[in-house]
Amino acid sequence: MSHWNTLLQTALVGTARQPVPAADGMAGEFAALLQSINGGDAQGRLLRAAGAVAVGRRAGFVAPGLSPSDAPVATADARPPLAEPALQAAIADALGSGPLRLQHEGLAALAAAGLRLPHGLLPAALDAGRRAVELRPAVVAALGERGLWLAARNDDWRYAAGASEQADAQTRWDQGSLEQRRAVLVEQRRIDPAAARERLAAELPQLPAKERAALLGALAENIGPGDEALLDAQLKDRARDVRQVATELLQRLPGSAHVQRIQAFLGPLLSPQDAGWQLQAPEAADPRWKDDAIDPARPTHDSLGERAWWLYQLVRQAPLAWWTARTGMAPAALLDWAANGDWKDALLRGWNEAVLATPDADWCDAMLDRSRNQRAWTGQLLALLPRGRRERHWLRELGESGDGVQEVVAFAEQACAPGGTPSAELSLRIAAALRARVERGDLVNDYVLRQVLGDAAALLHASALHLLAGLPRAAEESPGLANALSDTARIVRARQLFSSLSSQPTSSSSSQGRP
Repeated sequence: MSHWNTLLQTALVGTARQPVPAADGMAGEFAALLQSINGGDAQGRLLRAAGAVAVGRRAGFVAPGLSPSDAPVATADARPPLAEPALQAAIADALGSGPLRLQHEGLAALAAAGLRLPHGLLPAALDAGRRAVELRPAVVAALGERGLWLAARNDDWRYAAGASEQADAQTRWDQGSLEQRRAVLVEQRRIDPAAARERLAAELPQLPAKERAALLGALAENIGPGDEALLDAQLKDRARDVRQVATELLQRLPGSAHVQRIQAFLGPLLSPQDAGWQLQAPEAADPRWKDDAIDPARPTHDSLGERAWWLYQLVRQAPLAWWTARTGMAPAALLDWAANGDWKDALLRGWNEAVLATPDADWCDAMLDRSRNQRAWTGQLLALLPRGRRERHWLRELGESGDGVQEVVAFAEQACAPGGTPSAELSLRIAAALRARVERGDLVNDYVLRQVLGDAAALLHASALHLLAGLPRAAEESPGLANALSDTARIVRARQLFSSLSSQPTSSSSSQGRP
């Protein structure tokens, strides 16, 4: 356990029950500093030590540390550092207080330009990745060798510790971070799926649950019937996340024994009635369900009743194509049929999860056309569609007058992964609608719009940013309004700087990032 974690533990249980950890085993000036403030009452010693260690951690220092003679040497960096002061300042500001999208864009642009973070920005970048899991791939890509070395010296940054960027695939698999190991699997799945599967199968028993789930997900690349046996075995894994990944992947194999079993359970529940279909929920739990990761015990907090809970679990594991083939109804008709039935909540929830596991554009479109009562799913469903089909729904929401601009930005935030944007055409319409609302003074009293304005500045296509630059300012502005406009201007300026990286030659650091 690190010195910092021991301090936290002492603060939680109290100094009366656990002594303040000493600085024994540390070396250098930092150890001397801790010794010098180690006086007075226990509570005071704890607070002073925590303050000193917190400042040290922000600078990348972790105690206890190795003496210089014992510390390993970082591999020499092959990439040059970012040298342009304006770009350094923009990335530092983004990492310190910018939205996640802006952080991702700056780091990704840096890596794409063949550059790395300067040493002074490494702690800020590593800490940003600690706070946001979705940012970690972009952080790792921008670190360089010194950043990988530094990550290995801090427990909070170990997510980024791994093999050298220049290491071969086997070394990255043996010594790499979780992200690096997953990338090795994905690369190998594209070339030799069977060999990648064998590599994973040999490793799975020794891995913690989080890593089992993450690496098992790599089988989605080039998935085929040969993967069934390994996936089927994971249905009995002790970790729920691993079982969930296995069931989602097996849904992509309609001929698998698992899918056939699920369909056999569902079949008797769905029967013709007059000119339509009738659905019943299971009357009792089936002991065979345990082999297919179906939990007969309904969680006490779940809104579904017991029979609906059983039905929902079966529905979410059945391929969507089974429903259309069995009933002869298109997705839209099935959704209308379910909405008028007794088991609509179990069906809609199960289908939503099934479409997230095995994306189907026709199902997504049908669900989104009827999403007024299912707004919680809208962003996730939009993310599954190709951009052209996705934007049809946004244009309808936006309206000719642009009144729906806040909803569109909110859903686009959910649907576009970091690094993704709406199209240039739609971005221009969104930016124009936002600018019109700012010009007519809506920001004065609309506090939600202030947040939406900043979100849009980080989200929209770069070609639309000029409409959010130079927004009108009033002679007298409340602090909240002034901050919203200043933040928007800062985000726009940073993104314009980041976009300049792609047009600058990486061999000349003196011209990096000049607009």
